[in-house]
Amino acid sequence: MNDFSDIQAVMVPREVLEDGQAFMRAAGKMGREAMVLWAGKKDSSTFHVTDLVIPEQRGISTDDGVCVIVEGTELARLNMELHKRGLKFIAQVHSHPGAAYHSNTDDTYAVVTRIGCFSLVVPDFAIRSFSFRETAIYRINRAGQWLDAPTSLFHIAGEGGYYGAC
Repeated sequence: MNDFSDIQAVMVPREVLEDGQAFMRAAGKMGREAMVLWAGKKDSSTFHVTDLVIPEQRGISTDDGVCVIVEGTELARLNMELHKRGLKFIAQVHSHPGAAYHSNTDDTYAVVTRIGCFSLVVPDFAIRSFSFRETAIYRINRAGQWLDAPTSLFHIAGEGGYYGAC
């Protein structure tokens, strides 16, 4: 199967969470959304995130709001790089200025679109330490719909191994 619909657990190293949060927070201090991507390898029904990928991006602010744009050429470059390393994207993570939710723009212009992948939206320009409980988590289904996903699928790497979502 070439999709990730059978993934039952996503293991995320703490440094991936912290470094991604720091990048989004820095952009947020300038009033901009930002995006990071998680990449790694699937092992049966578990996905092990190994890499935080920070794509070249543009944060824009208009009278209608803010958004972040990753151009197609950058996505193609990243996908070729990951392919060479035998890695795949499992999630896109981006910040919102206020509440965490998947907007119509998030639905329409998602970067990670493989069935079973995740989109995480971090509230308040990522000003606090990362928390799965505060993050809106969505998963794309076979119909291309982004549906709520449980935090229980995610596990953070701590010293001595992985433990449950925080």
